[in-house]
Amino acid sequence: MLALVAAPATAQNGVGDLGGRVHGLVGGGFRDGTFVATGAGAGLRLTRHLGLDLELIHMSGVEASEIPAVPTGFDPLFPSVRVEDQRCDVTTFLTRFTVEFPVADGRLFPYLTGGGGVGRVTESFRIVVNPTPSIPLEPPGTQPVDHVLDGTDTVHFLESSSDLGLSLVLGGGVDVRLWRGLGVGVDVRWLRILRSFEAFDTAQVTSRVSYRF
Repeated sequence: MLALVAAPATAQNGVGDLGGRVHGLVGGGFRDGTFVATGAGAGLRLTRHLGLDLELIHMSGVEASEIPAVPTGFDPLFPSVRVEDQRCDVTTFLTRFTVEFPVADGRLFPYLTGGGGVGRVTESFRIVVNPTPSIPLEPPGTQPVDHVLDGTDTVHFLESSSDLGLSLVLGGGVDVRLWRGLGVGVDVRWLRILRSFEAFDTAQVTSRVSYRF
């Protein structure tokens, strides 16, 4: 009986200070546009406060970055050129160190996290133009591009780029234990992917479900 009374709270809760954990998350990313962010990860609790996590995150959405309204080589006064379907997809694999500060008898887990990895950013958009005899489909001095006809003499120029770079992440959040090792929480972080021409920065706010074992 005395042994049961003296048992630590973590043992009574069914979860010790050391062990594993898994989590899934869904939320939004915010840059010049908005993104849907989803991800999953797994890790080890190395001590009561320090853990190591591996995580895969994917974001997809519409980007409102500045793209020239008129493609290079076309007459700037020509009124029937527009940019459509600007999209951005981001996939990143991260290794993070997480420092937790358990409070409320192990029911609340505020934490700070940071780390790095690799990420790929794929951006695409469509240039729509109504060609006339005075404007060639592939103006002199430009690189050939893919284009398709939609039956109304409208030409769609499809452009895309994909870059792989170093990822950096910094953030924090809080998990609330519901039952045994099951918890829910909120995560806020800043993500940067270092690309060849400019860094891709985004803020993320996600809700997450986690389980400790």
